[in-house]
Amino acid sequence: MKISIHVNIDCDRYVYATVVREYETDLVPMIGMHFEDTAWKESRTIQGISINPVEGYYDIYVGSDKRKDEDQCEKLKQMYLMHGWREVGARRQ
Repeated sequence: MKISIHVNIDCDRYVYATVVREYETDLVPMIGMHFEDTAWKESRTIQGISINPVEGYYDIYVGSDKRKDEDQCEKLKQMYLMHGWREVGARRQ
């Protein structure tokens, strides 16, 4: 099945962007498991899972990244994009 890891980039009091990275795996994710990615210095804990068996994917939420202003939020979003993530709503390649 496919897993989609989601991270919100929060800017002050609103969600500036949501980024996602997808993987194919036989792993069945569970809340509490740790997930590693090149965009992070440390692993993150899976906090929520939504399962869609008809479409064949798990949506996994690992928390939000918070920044104080839009410039910092944009820099963080660009960092994610350089690590292979895409912005939700962006076209898949």
